[in-house]
Parts: sequence; C-alpha cells; structure tokens
Amino acid sequence: MRRRHQEGFVLAEALVALAIAALTLALLTSAVFGLRIASESRAAAAQTSAADWLAARRALADWAGGITASGRLNTESRIIGTATTARMVVMPEGTGRSVPFVGELRVEAVADGIYALIAARHFGQPDARVTADEPQETAVLRAFDPIRLLYLLPREGDVVGLSWRYETGSGDDGVPTAIGIEVGDRRMLTAPVFPTISASCLGALGPGGLEERRCALR
Repeated sequence: MRRRHQEGFVLAEALVALAIAALTLALLTSAVFGLRIASESRAAAAQTSAADWLAARRALADWAGGITASGRLNTESRIIGTATTARMVVMPEGTGRSVPFVGELRVEAVADGIYALIAARHFGQPDARVTADEPQETAVLRAFDPIRLLYLLPREGDVVGLSWRYETGSGDDGVPTAIGIEVGDRRMLTAPVFPTISASCLGALGPGGLEERRCALR
C-alpha cells in the first residue's frame, strides 16, 4: 500500500513539474514576443519620425508650388512622374535659388523591407527629363511599407472630374492639381500645385492671357 502511495505521489509531482515548465515556457515565449514587437515599434518610430515627415512635406510643397509650363499640352519637359520617381522644373521663387533647377523625388529600396524617399536637386538642368551627373540629394523619409508617388489629374476618357494616378502620362493633361505621397495603402502627404496660368504665356499676351485657353496649365 505504501509503495502504491509513493508511486502516486511521484506521478503527481511529475505532473506538477510539467505544468510549471509549460507555464514558464509560455510566459517566456510571450515576453520574448512582446519585446520583439516593442523593439520593432521603436525601430519603426525611429525610422519615420515627425522630423522626417516635416522634411518630406516641405520638399513636396516647395517644389509642387514652383511648377509651371508654357501651356497645358506637352508638359512632360516640366513635370514627369511615375509611382517611384517625380521630376519637375522648379522656378526659383521661394526656393533660395537664383535659377530654375530640376527637383526629383525618388523611391528606393534601401534594405530588405525598408524603403526611402530621396529628394534630389539637379542644378543646371532646364528639362525634367534630364538629370545631372552629381545631384545634391538626401534621404528625407524611411518606411517599412512601400512608398509611392501619385498625381491628381483629369479622369481618363470623357469622364468629368479628377482622379489620383500613379503616373503623369504623356503630359497632354497639363500639370497635376496636386502631388501625393502614399505609404502602404494610405496617402500620407498631399501638396497642391497652385499655378493654373502659364507665367510665360501671360507675360507674352498681357492681361488678355487670363482668358486664353492656351495659357491654362490644366
């Protein structure tokens, strides 16, 4: 009888020990997982700070506000854009420069699962389709989700209204109404393109150019 009692006691001890080990393992696993999530959150916050967003907003707003062209049609020499690259001829007003330059926003995959938005200035270039050999550039924004550039342009076909596109196309739709930056599936920044009348066309025609369709930029 005593032997059976001892065997039962040993079995109970073993079950209790297994339960404690399982509970300890679960707690450790949960703690490690929680620490990993917290570490990733801190890394994400470090990668994309408020200062990064401010720098991206400033570059986008300053350059979008300086876009112009001679007219609505064939604006590809002044602004050309895809989901990963936007280049625009920026006029000097408010940019701290005395001559126009090509401003470029470019998305690059800088590491596995990390994307960067590069802001570059191509000095001495009067055409958005041409870049300088040694541009002045800096990474203004990093994110773990894909970054895309998009443009608010007239709807394609005969449909009235505007829609967001991932490219500016042939340039026959004029300059965009706005340029945006999308991270993941969310549009994070939007900068309006204010000019609606060509400055050069208006300068050539005088006040009458305000009513001329050929002077309109969109």
